[in-house]
Amino acid sequence: MKKTIKDLLLALLNATLILVALCLFLLWQLSGTAERVVESFAQNLQIVKPMQERVANLQAEVSGLRSDLAALSEQGAAQNLPGSAALQARANALQSQLEDINSNLRTLADTPDRLMSAGVEQLSARASAGLGKLAACHLPQTDSAPINEGS
Repeated sequence: MKKTIKDLLLALLNATLILVALCLFLLWQLSGTAERVVESFAQNLQIVKPMQERVANLQAEVSGLRSDLAALSEQGAAQNLPGSAALQARANALQSQLEDINSNLRTLADTPDRLMSAGVEQLSARASAGLGKLAACHLPQTDSAPINEGS
């Protein structure tokens, strides 16, 4: 009886150590994945900076276009250019859209932690859903009758 209890306790200890080793391995893999996500995220933020500069350059070009249109409309007042007002309105709309894009890019560059926390939340939701599916895993039920070997 003592040997059986000793063997059961030893088996329990072995199973516990195996589970701890498995958990540590999974944690190590998860930390490696998190590091790769952070590196990728940092690289993506570096992409935002040139885009922000391009938007600023486009805003400068639109401002130059608006001033050119204003100069043309002053000169065209004697020639009656009706299309200059429509072009001015389109330039104004383009300017406001560029300002919105630049504002969004600035917010993105200034608060990268929001993106990171959203990514981590999505990753944790997917991981918990996967673990939930894994926890609900069981052997499929078979409807066939048992096979008799003596027949």
